[in-house]
Amino acid sequence: MTEELPRFARPESVEELSEIMSNAHRDGHSVAVYGGGTALDDHPPGETPGLLIDMSGLNRIIEHSPGDLILVAEAGATIADLKDVAESGAQELLSDFPADRVDSGSTLGGAIATRAVGPRRIGRLPLREVVLGVTVVLADGTIAKAGGKVVKNVAGYDLSKLMTGSWGTLGIIVSAAIRLYPKPETQGYVEIPGAEAALGVLGSQMAPAAVEIDRSPGAEATTVVMVEGLPESVESRTRQIIEAYPGAKVGIEPSWWARRAQAPVTIRASVSPALVPELVAQIARLEDAIGYPIQLRGSAMGVFDLGVGAPDMDPAIATRVVLEHLRTWDRKQLIATVLCAPPAVWNEVDAWGEIPGFALMATIKDQFDPNGLLSPGRGIGGL
Repeated sequence: MTEELPRFARPESVEELSEIMSNAHRDGHSVAVYGGGTALDDHPPGETPGLLIDMSGLNRIIEHSPGDLILVAEAGATIADLKDVAESGAQELLSDFPADRVDSGSTLGGAIATRAVGPRRIGRLPLREVVLGVTVVLADGTIAKAGGKVVKNVAGYDLSKLMTGSWGTLGIIVSAAIRLYPKPETQGYVEIPGAEAALGVLGSQMAPAAVEIDRSPGAEATTVVMVEGLPESVESRTRQIIEAYPGAKVGIEPSWWARRAQAPVTIRASVSPALVPELVAQIARLEDAIGYPIQLRGSAMGVFDLGVGAPDMDPAIATRVVLEHLRTWDRKQLIATVLCAPPAVWNEVDAWGEIPGFALMATIKDQFDPNGLLSPGRGIGGL
C-alpha cells in the first residue's frame, strides 16, 4: 500500500494559521512545519505528517528600531534579509548563524526552532536570550504571545525560551522580536597549527570573538581565532596572539568558517573546553584505528560536528562504531548524538544516548501537545 502524501497549507496570517491548526487538532492530523528547509536532514525524519505547513507566506519584517536595537519579523523572513535590515542601521544579529544555512535560505522561525548557532558564541548571549518575544500558534490553534505587548500568555512558562530549540514540537512560531548588536568595525583572523592553543586563547585577555578548530581526515587540526572591534584593537590583539603561539600567522576567513562538515553522517560531540585538545587527538587515533574518515569542526567552547564516513561506506556501521567509541571513552563528560544521517541510519543506531532532563522535556511536550500532533519524532530524543 502506497503511503499517503501529506496535504499542504501556506498561511499568510496568524489568524489563518490558527484556523488551520484548529481544524487539524479537531481531525487528529499530525503537522510538520517547513521554513527554509535548511534543517530538514537534521534529527530523525519522523512520521509522515497529515499536514505540511509552508511558512513562506509569513515573511514580513514588521519593525526595526535601531535606537532600541530590536528587530521584529515574521517566522518566514530569511536570516539573510534580517541581516541586511540590521546592517542598514550599522547593526547585526546578536546571535551567529551557520553560514551554509543562511546561504540556503534559513528563516527566522526555523533558526529559533532548531537553535541554530555559528562560531561567534564566545562572550555573546545565546539565542534563547536574544529572542525577546514570540507569537506562536499552539497545537489546538490557540494564539499565544510572550514578551513585548502580551495578548495571551501561557501561564507558568517562558514561551520564548521554550520555543528556542523545540524543533516545532511545542508550537508553531509565527513571529519574533530579537535583539541586535552594534556591528564591529573590523575583524581579524589568526591561524594556529594544532588544537593545543585553543584553550589558552579562549581564556586569555585577547577577548576572541570565536575560536574554531577544523580537522580534515588524515590531517593535522588547525585552530583559527577571530577578533573583532576597532581597527587598532584588532591589530593589537592579532599581534599578541601571533607572539604568544609558535607557528601562528595572520589569516583570512577560511572557506569552512561557520559551515558544517560534509560527510554522509554528522555526529555532534560536546565536551568541556578543557577536554577539547584531548578530544581532537582521540578522533585522530580513532580514525587510524577503524579506517573511516572523520572530519572534525567546531568551537573551542566544546561543541563539535564530526563528519563520518565516505560515500562508498555503510553509513550505519560507521555511525555505530564512532558512537560506541565516543560513549565508552573514559571521559564521562562527553555527550554524542547523531545530528544528520540518511533515513535508514536512524533505525540502526541509538542516535541520542542518555539525554539529561528528558523526562521534563516529555512532560512539557505532553502539556503543550497532549495528542502528539506537532512534528512527531522530530524533537530531542524523538519527542
